[in-house]
Amino acid sequence: MALAERVGEGTGEPFVERRRNRVQRQVLPDWPIRAAFTLIPIYFLTGLAGFMWVILAIPMLAALFQKKDLVTFRGTSWWFFFMGAAFLSGLNLDSAGRIAGWMLRMGYFVAAIIFGLYMLNGGRTLTKWTIIRSLTWLWVATVVGGYLAFAMGTFSYASPMAYIMPGALLENDLIKTLVTPGFADVQDIIGVELPRPKAPFPYTNTWGSMLALLTPFALIAVSDNRVGISRQLVRFMLAASVIPAVVSLNRGLWLSLGIGIAYVAIRLGLLGSGGLLMRLFFAVFLLVLALFVTPLGDLIVTRIDTGHSNEGRTELVQTALEGTAERPLLGWGAPRPNRDGLPPKGTHGQMWYLLFSHGILGAVGYCGFFASVGLRTWKQKSVPGLWSHAVLIIGAVQMFFYLTMPNQLFVMMAACALAVRFQSDALE
Repeated sequence: MALAERVGEGTGEPFVERRRNRVQRQVLPDWPIRAAFTLIPIYFLTGLAGFMWVILAIPMLAALFQKKDLVTFRGTSWWFFFMGAAFLSGLNLDSAGRIAGWMLRMGYFVAAIIFGLYMLNGGRTLTKWTIIRSLTWLWVATVVGGYLAFAMGTFSYASPMAYIMPGALLENDLIKTLVTPGFADVQDIIGVELPRPKAPFPYTNTWGSMLALLTPFALIAVSDNRVGISRQLVRFMLAASVIPAVVSLNRGLWLSLGIGIAYVAIRLGLLGSGGLLMRLFFAVFLLVLALFVTPLGDLIVTRIDTGHSNEGRTELVQTALEGTAERPLLGWGAPRPNRDGLPPKGTHGQMWYLLFSHGILGAVGYCGFFASVGLRTWKQKSVPGLWSHAVLIIGAVQMFFYLTMPNQLFVMMAACALAVRFQSDALE
């Protein structure tokens, strides 16, 4: 592949049967990816959502070891550089709870590159369409979760994992949240209490972030039968997704998805795909019209005009940068408590988390990887390739608003693998 590197080449076998056996050993089954993305609602309800990424990476790694002609991303070294910085930042941890959270995040970082390489090397057994289909079903579950917020409100419960988890680990806020599922955060942001969706994810910001990252895959499913999901179902769910997306009051969702759609529209225009571009404009027109004639538009205007949360976000950024200045190279290893009324330092933005927790070196390695893949895959010629590449654009915008892990990180890795595979197919 022009956009990837082969680690090794098979030497061939003198006998047909031995060759067949060798090929069978190199097959990467699709069940780990399908289990990872489509079963997230089950993991969410049982408290496994935060841990299954690491668990499923184990059989993937075993399968990758069997592959003789492994392909890697050109730029994978950036990710290993990042993991090295994140590992060394653990030297600055000062409590059992923070060590537990750091270990879980390190597990995510290792699992993420395994997932990425697995999807990149999927070939005929793990097709591009299988990956997109799995992500589209997760998008459907996310939309359904938005409506469950209206029905379930603030209901939450201790999952089975909460009862078997050692008490010391539950001292970490991240781990405690992962094993205590809830369906909504009822908050008064614009002068009235509204249920902001979060199922099947731990935070309402994660819900908004994931809806934006996953919507491009739903749009692929609408335009391409090879995804294998009913177009009528996806169209219905696209229309239905507008209500929870607006009620979530999630400006980062609106901004990042809007930029992603604008990016694809511009690229379609440059490619001369007039028919697809007109259909996209028509869909956006219908959305704007629906917002204009319903109370949903008033919610958006009120949320934009209500900027008191901006002060808190600004202070979070300032405290993260101040902490980075104190330990610039490797950071603090993990977020730290903030003043009363504010979330921990080094949260509410992946960029601020990276700088505060893993220092400038960690931020450079992390951003270097995604920038490397994004820049090498921007010459997409197909509509599915464009939408896959748009996910990387959406993720880049979200880095300044959302803590994009673990779920978003693995969707981004899927987008990287798909973007490389679509562009490589176009170049062959």
